[in-house]
Amino acid sequence: MKPEHPKSSAFKDEHWMTADEVQRFFKISRSTLYRWCKQKQLPYTTMGGTRYYPKYFTLNLMQHNMRWEDL
Repeated sequence: MKPEHPKSSAFKDEHWMTADEVQRFFKISRSTLYRWCKQKQLPYTTMGGTRYYPKYFTLNLMQHNMRWEDL
């Protein structure tokens, strides 16, 4: 049996979000979303010309950007 690459299982059970879902989740514009991707703040994959974003990283980004005033 061939050993599994360590990173290949990282997204095995991941829920993937579309750009529209991420925009609604954060209440941001499409340009902000693409800027985050360009700045490598939010990973994504492209399949069939559509970008998909891992929900786990999206939630982490939200928690990281949260300020005390937001609570």
